[in-house]
Amino acid sequence: MNGHNFTTLFHNLLVCWAFFIFMGEQRCSSVDFQKDSIQIRTLLATAQNTSIKDFHGAISETQIALDLAYKLDNKKLIIIVYRAQGNIFEENNRLNDAYSCYHKALSLIDDVPTNLTLDIYLDWAIINKKLSKYDVTRDYYQRALDLAYKAHDLEIVEFAYSGFGTLNGALGEFDKAIDYHLQAKEIAEKRNNITGVISALVNISTVYTQSKNYQLAYGFLKKGYDLACSVKDSMRIAYIFNIYGKALNAEKKYKEAIVYHLKALNYCELSHNKAMIAQTLGFMVDVYTQMKEFESAEKTFKRCFEYSSYFDFYEQPNLYLSIGYFYLKTKRPNEASDALKKSLDLASERGFIDLIQKAHRGIADVYQQLGDNKQAIKHIKIAKIFGDSIFNGDKITRIAEAQYKFDMSKAEAEHKLSIAKSETELQVLRLNQNLIILFLVSILLGAVLTFFIFYTKQKSKNNFILSQKSIEIQLKNSRLEKSNEVLQQFAYASAHDLKEPLRSISGFVSIINRKYAQLLPPESHEFLNFVVVGVKRMETLIAALLEYSTLASDEEDIKQATPVLNVLHDVNANLHSVISEKNAEVAYLGYLPALKISRLHLTQLFQNLIGNALKFCNKKPLVQVTGKLNNDQYILEIKDNGIGIKKEYSDKIFLLFQRLSRSAQYEGTGIGLAICKQIVDKYEGTIRFESVEKEGATFILCFPAKVIDTHIK
Repeated sequence: MNGHNFTTLFHNLLVCWAFFIFMGEQRCSSVDFQKDSIQIRTLLATAQNTSIKDFHGAISETQIALDLAYKLDNKKLIIIVYRAQGNIFEENNRLNDAYSCYHKALSLIDDVPTNLTLDIYLDWAIINKKLSKYDVTRDYYQRALDLAYKAHDLEIVEFAYSGFGTLNGALGEFDKAIDYHLQAKEIAEKRNNITGVISALVNISTVYTQSKNYQLAYGFLKKGYDLACSVKDSMRIAYIFNIYGKALNAEKKYKEAIVYHLKALNYCELSHNKAMIAQTLGFMVDVYTQMKEFESAEKTFKRCFEYSSYFDFYEQPNLYLSIGYFYLKTKRPNEASDALKKSLDLASERGFIDLIQKAHRGIADVYQQLGDNKQAIKHIKIAKIFGDSIFNGDKITRIAEAQYKFDMSKAEAEHKLSIAKSETELQVLRLNQNLIILFLVSILLGAVLTFFIFYTKQKSKNNFILSQKSIEIQLKNSRLEKSNEVLQQFAYASAHDLKEPLRSISGFVSIINRKYAQLLPPESHEFLNFVVVGVKRMETLIAALLEYSTLASDEEDIKQATPVLNVLHDVNANLHSVISEKNAEVAYLGYLPALKISRLHLTQLFQNLIGNALKFCNKKPLVQVTGKLNNDQYILEIKDNGIGIKKEYSDKIFLLFQRLSRSAQYEGTGIGLAICKQIVDKYEGTIRFESVEKEGATFILCFPAKVIDTHIK
């Protein structure tokens, strides 16, 4: 063999070797992708199956799946994981968290398959309906419907019509709701989807129940029941029996209602469906309580606790709330107190404001039965604070409903208008709108000036009173306490009462802008935008002031110590999106025991300080939380590598509405560090900082050693 042939052979062998190596790597890469993809889907299936029984565990599983999906850089898998995570949050009544997950999925659907796009549209519509964002809900149901017709996807068409029906039923538009559910039923029949037909019949029955047309409601339920029996769908039969029971309960036909719930319970027990057993028992407790058959109600309650792990994240604290109120009705205050405090702990941990308000109201009734009026009044005040928040939320929902109905009525009426307004009428309208704009602007400025004038006068008055209190210590403490209470009530009332006119201004300005946009001169739109921006800024400042003013009124005794490490993990989860976005590192070092500090206060403290460390950093954030015991003090240090704090802020950094940076790059109200200062003061501690500008800052919190719970190791 000559040299040339040998060289050619050697070259060919090298090429073959390189090809096999490349194909091996490609095959390994493909195998790894398939392995990770299967693992992601397994994690999601496990999370979905354990969502009710172990919410935190389910979310942890989805987070692992999300990390894997990002590692694979596969957009479709990322969307699927966000959607699954949103489903779990929504199933457990964590609507804002679900909204965030669906929003992230929605932002990624530019080039994913059509069926996944349709699913995300429906999820987005449903969560917005639950959050009373009706315009968005209608828009995305319509988008899903249009896209589904183009793709010939009748399943999505059916879901969209059903969604429109549910939306209109919730808004009291019962005739429209019935029409949409009938269209959903028609599509289900075309698809030969028996389950869909049954669901449509039940939905129609529900609308008739809402409109108190019970005979028609029972007629459609009977059709659904016959169809479910024909296909031997035992769970649908049980569900229909429960709907029968709820409708009869609404009619105050309690004995008949119990009969149907017992029938449902029998089907559930035969099928060993523990989640539906738990739901049915909950319905039965309500009926027995309405009938004042307290012995039967108590027995059913005890059965509920056998299935408590199958109640969702919201229903668990609600179960304890119900048993607490039941014991109140039967004059058993001690047992009522245990149940209501358990409900309060769970509701506070999970952020359910309505349950927190009801629990405080119930605890107040407990203390009234025990003759402790001081404690009763304390819990009534707390319940009122949360009640006001709920009331304002309900008002916002009603305004949203009214606005939606107004917009729909306007849209239906606009096409009927055919006669144009005369030039004189148009000039009058323009003049009126300009007067309205000036009036609204004057109201806004007047409200702002009134608030600050009264606030300044009240503060000056209190300072004068404080200066006269040096004669006698007892008198000084008494007057100081009274003065602080007045100031808190004033700040709370002022901030609370100002929110309503601001909403009214914002709402009417938006209506004017939409309704008379073509009639106004060009510069008017700029004026309206100034009003809207000013209102939003005032709402943000007022919300911050309200949070600050109510913090001092929380005088709850700390009966259970809070592990610092647990709170840090919670805060880390709350700030997960920011940490991931900035690729931040947050480390916990040293001695981190359980402290006799409210879990809520400790969470606010760390979330503000760690949140600031992440916010005020223009590189990869490195945050370090260290705890140590120094003689008679427990010291916490939160150190970061951010932009630092200027020396000029050293005297006013912890004052109300003092921001660390005026740059538009760093948003905020200047309330966070003021809240931290107030929390630390509440537990007889001190807070200070050390900083080198552009190199970072360290916040040092010193508490007396007595805050450490020595019973917990």
